[in-house]
Amino acid sequence: MNSSTENSHSNRTVLLRSAIIVLCIFLGLAGVLAHKHFTATNPAPEAQASPTAPVVPVKLSAEEIFATIPTREGNSDTDKALATFLEKLRKSPNDAFLWVHLGDALAQKMRDTSDEKYYDSAELAYQRGLDLKSDSIDAMTGLAWVNGGRHLFDRSVEWANRALALDPENAAANGISGDAALELGDYEAAFDRYQKMMDSKPDLSSWSRGAYLLWLTGNPTKGTWLMQKAIESGAPFAENTAWCRAKYADMLYHNGAFLPAAQALAPALKAAPKNTQVLLSAGRIAAAQLDYAAAERYYQTILESGPQHEALVALGDLQMVKKDPVAAEKYYVQVEELYQKHLNTANHSHLNVAKFYADHDRNLVEALRITEQNKLTKNVISADTLAWVYYKNGDQPRAIEAIKIALAQKTPDAEIHYHAAMIAARFGDKASALNHLRIAVGLNPQFNVLGAPIAAATLQKLSTGQNTASLPETETRQP
Repeated sequence: MNSSTENSHSNRTVLLRSAIIVLCIFLGLAGVLAHKHFTATNPAPEAQASPTAPVVPVKLSAEEIFATIPTREGNSDTDKALATFLEKLRKSPNDAFLWVHLGDALAQKMRDTSDEKYYDSAELAYQRGLDLKSDSIDAMTGLAWVNGGRHLFDRSVEWANRALALDPENAAANGISGDAALELGDYEAAFDRYQKMMDSKPDLSSWSRGAYLLWLTGNPTKGTWLMQKAIESGAPFAENTAWCRAKYADMLYHNGAFLPAAQALAPALKAAPKNTQVLLSAGRIAAAQLDYAAAERYYQTILESGPQHEALVALGDLQMVKKDPVAAEKYYVQVEELYQKHLNTANHSHLNVAKFYADHDRNLVEALRITEQNKLTKNVISADTLAWVYYKNGDQPRAIEAIKIALAQKTPDAEIHYHAAMIAARFGDKASALNHLRIAVGLNPQFNVLGAPIAAATLQKLSTGQNTASLPETETRQP
């Protein structure tokens, strides 16, 4: 990274740090609301005075809306909140405030369970709140969240802009715009939006966003510190603090600190034992500690609620570690079946499927088709997948260009450096390949149960001057 880029990193982190120090003074006074983690992939346009209203669903009666809510037994804080607002709305069906709160409870239920059916019910609740109160900023940001979760990013940003037109300092709306910029890879804009969010609402939601952005852009020390602040600030729902603990544990995991990561995650496993993100983090950490049986248990727990991409891939890979390719294939087939199920919906990004195909040398043509839709990305994670797919398809020039983007922010992710090393090795750049392999192994020698052995073998061969042409390029052939 050149000096101007490094100065940019420094200026951005100083900006965040300075604001956070001031915000810490107000921590005791700041109310902590439910955490809404938005994702989007469109740029964050400036708020306009009269933006076009997004498409809205057909109106339903109150009882029809209630009937859309999935039936789940439970006695969590979320379940209690949901029951409370349903009861109140049956008595006061024209209270816009209550409809927005019902939407928030449904949104929280979706985060708790990962059941995407709650998106539909939450959208209907927020829309009813907006119908009753046309200037309800909370309803607008709720609709922005729903559409962002569905990967309908144009609509998500439109709703956020409607809220910002009424209140330019609105924390939730700025958070959505920041998420959009982050996913696009416009990290300067993301810093700006998150800074505004933190200025107006210093809480778990804004601090966790800033923490991840700091980590992603090469500042793991500041990122982990700020994520700890988010955790300490707490949240009304245990799932939200647990989510932050999972992200904090992931940061430690990426740094090879497996025991501290497990210790940091332990309270989350106790508070939210069914949370998908917590269980995924626990599985990764257990596998890195070579406790494959525990890793399998965590991933299997996720599947109790239904098929889930990362868990299925991980379970398949663990079967390969145990040298049972037949059992592994059963999981890999389920990954592809899940992809086919989601293929015609707008609720899913398929880059994770492209990476799966590239990692396992399956259906590389389809992997290329998926990633080509993101070929202009500046997002480092998307660019890394794009580079890996190009590499596996034999397109070395494009792989090199994409991996440069993936490396641009100095993200402390061993797998990015592993991919960079393999691309460099094929290109004949031994010095670069050695450098990236040493970084990868230094960061996290167990970054992937199948890829890490290849990285170690490649490093050994390059270090001793051996020919790397015979190295396996398909992780599923390992060990």
